[in-house]
Amino acid sequence: MWISFSVRYLVNVEDLNNVESAGNYVRHRRAPLIFKDNGSYFVTYTPAVSGEMIAHGYQMNLVELALQSNLPVENLAKQGIFIKRGSEDKVHEGTKCSDKQGAEYEYCVIEEDIVEDVAGFMNPTKLVKRTSNIAFSYMIPALDAIKASTISSQFHVRYANKELIDKYKNDNIQSLYNIETASALYVLTGYLNLDGIGRTQNYPVKEVENKKVREKAALDSLMITLTQFLFGAKQTRFKPIVEIEALFLSVSEKPFNLPPINYDVGKYIDLVNSTANSFAKALGINTPTIKYYIKEGNGNVKTPVDAFILS
Repeated sequence: MWISFSVRYLVNVEDLNNVESAGNYVRHRRAPLIFKDNGSYFVTYTPAVSGEMIAHGYQMNLVELALQSNLPVENLAKQGIFIKRGSEDKVHEGTKCSDKQGAEYEYCVIEEDIVEDVAGFMNPTKLVKRTSNIAFSYMIPALDAIKASTISSQFHVRYANKELIDKYKNDNIQSLYNIETASALYVLTGYLNLDGIGRTQNYPVKEVENKKVREKAALDSLMITLTQFLFGAKQTRFKPIVEIEALFLSVSEKPFNLPPINYDVGKYIDLVNSTANSFAKALGINTPTIKYYIKEGNGNVKTPVDAFILS
């Protein structure tokens, strides 16, 4: 079972992904986008949130749900440190996988840690690679609203009273700083390969006993991540104002990926339906099941999304 998603978010005043600070100035991540206007193509730099940032939030949500279901989570992952296996196992305390090789090593690792099961790992020393079963795009402005995205700096003051300044003999304790915030109509796409969870990718293929429980945890984590916007930095003081304008979800036998919702939703529905039918016909399989949520202009919900609840 292959789950694909595409979301369109209206996001105001966010600092989900800053990349560097120069002195007292903190910059927001930017990405180059190509768009078409009046028959010509242009390049512009817009605010963006990296897929790595979103994947980190997803994995944190997965850890929390996995612990509630008594699924295995490696000690570093419990702390939000997703080192995975890397070239050596020394940082992973208590692992029983160090002496194993090939598919046996992969099976041992996913038995010890659901995060590496769902999100993959690579150990070049043992020549073992496990491709992630979850994928996220960058979150970037929708092409039909690219001119409406913006970045601006917000002025802040770190306050300290005179006693502290005199005590530490440091005027910089009280300082001025600027943090860039962005607002945009963002789109995000990705997929979750449910079949690949709890199963080795190296031969001979083996499955863990609690595969179905792991699949549910992975799917629930995706639902929480997308609908509750639980990813990104600076949530405590820069929690963005978010509205989900549209959310599409497809369930298919083979990998079928939804395109980004870059334009009018009505045209998008026609495109997705046509593409799904052609995809199924070409492969001789069932047509992908597509569910969606659309927030109409008057604030009403056109169709609730219920495809997250799978048997």
